[in-house]
Amino acid sequence: MKANHLLLFLFLFLMSVPACSQTQNKDNKIVLNKTFRTSVGSMCVETNQPKPCAGYTVFLELNFKNDLVLVNEKNENECGVISENKYKTNYSIQGNIVKVEKLTRYGEPLNIKQFLYVKNSLIGKTIEVDRVEKEYVFEEIKIK
Repeated sequence: MKANHLLLFLFLFLMSVPACSQTQNKDNKIVLNKTFRTSVGSMCVETNQPKPCAGYTVFLELNFKNDLVLVNEKNENECGVISENKYKTNYSIQGNIVKVEKLTRYGEPLNIKQFLYVKNSLIGKTIEVDRVEKEYVFEEIKIK
């Protein structure tokens, strides 16, 4: 019976803790005004002769501000940036867990809801269409 009381107490305690807000959380300094980037896919184009500009790699960049994260989905190849899809979304932080409300890849949802912040990197996992778990490591980059 003591275990049930402990679980009830823990549940009530957690329910009474206010929701974490990035603007009020001192932990937001781990990502505040930083940009993180990773490759999330690629598009290959078959050609008769090698053409370095025929395909592209899809990158996601996350730029954290006080009250939101600026997301940039970039399609790049050796010739430069082909296209960009920019949008804003909300985030929150609790300890070294960073939760991002919405991410996309190829315009479709990329179901990474939270990241673990480890040594200037954000590590997130998602389940792909083939039910295989995939890990994405977003490395901190310096924006000029």
